[in-house]
Amino acid sequence: MQFEFTEEQKLIQQMLNEFASEHGTSERVRRAMTSSPGYDLSTWRAMSGELGLTGLLIDGACGGQNLGLVELALIFEALGRRLIPSPLLSSAVIGATVIGLWPDDRVKKEWLPKVATGECQVAVAALDGDEARFVLSAESADLLLLVDRSRNHSTHAVVADGPGQFANLEVSRLTMMDQTRPMSHIKVKGGLPDTMLAEGDEASTAYGTAMDFGRIAIAAEAIGAARECLDRTVEYAKERIQFGRPIGSFQAVKHQLADMMVVIEAATSAVYFAACSASEEPEGRSQMAALAKVQASEALSHCAARMIQLHGGIGFTWEHDAHLYFKRARATTTLLDSNDSLEESIADSLGLYPKKGEAA
Repeated sequence: MQFEFTEEQKLIQQMLNEFASEHGTSERVRRAMTSSPGYDLSTWRAMSGELGLTGLLIDGACGGQNLGLVELALIFEALGRRLIPSPLLSSAVIGATVIGLWPDDRVKKEWLPKVATGECQVAVAALDGDEARFVLSAESADLLLLVDRSRNHSTHAVVADGPGQFANLEVSRLTMMDQTRPMSHIKVKGGLPDTMLAEGDEASTAYGTAMDFGRIAIAAEAIGAARECLDRTVEYAKERIQFGRPIGSFQAVKHQLADMMVVIEAATSAVYFAACSASEEPEGRSQMAALAKVQASEALSHCAARMIQLHGGIGFTWEHDAHLYFKRARATTTLLDSNDSLEESIADSLGLYPKKGEAA
């Protein structure tokens, strides 16, 4: 496949890199991740108002940008470089996709324009029984979509009385290793609300598509973070002097930096291939999204670990940002299904597992 970014995509990439550099300083990220909403309000207003990122996948008729998955990957790669906390993944990607694929146009017209402007934040919770664990950005959400996977993916909408405040639902903020991505536990009290909007194949397709788009987004975030790990480590290797020479001149260090670059480039190819092929070959979208997420998250894990190792003692300190990238790497491997689970689904789709009654 011959692939090259268009001029418009290059402009998006440049604009988002500049935005991330301005809003993704270590001080701002650390302050945002320990705040009550879990993100910086001025950064979120800039994302939604100035850049229109909250409407990136939403149709123009509903006030959105109507961008594609390649543009989505470019945006999340740039934001991932600086680990900028925001509800963008939960609301503009997963939530907006679920709503956008509902058959009821009235629901779309009611909610999508609000999501596109950032006025409404959406969280999506996959229920197991009467609870949902590790729900992204639920405490700041204005609209919660409850997807009951045990009942034909029946999807229920709950409007908040205030950010994160839902009648008959208990929302508890979780203490996560990766503090840049706030998550909550949701407990349903008194049964599901009588607000079912979709069920069966329509609801299942909407939820599955949203998960695929979400995996491509976090895969793009991961390669952005991995690239930042490499860039920072290269700069440090040029400056750190040992035995009268920069450590970057030592062959062992060069090899590790080269290995980081190789895994990043391989993961980048997987992410953008998934983004390109998702629209043209939707039947293979889930497999490619899973592959991109697995490869990109493993690339980030590799690069974050090498970043700490090559920075030596300072890389283990709280003051250095290396631990933020390492924690993001570990958390990404389990987000939107674990890598082990996704690898099994990929192998199964390729027919690598024997069918019942067949010898292994």
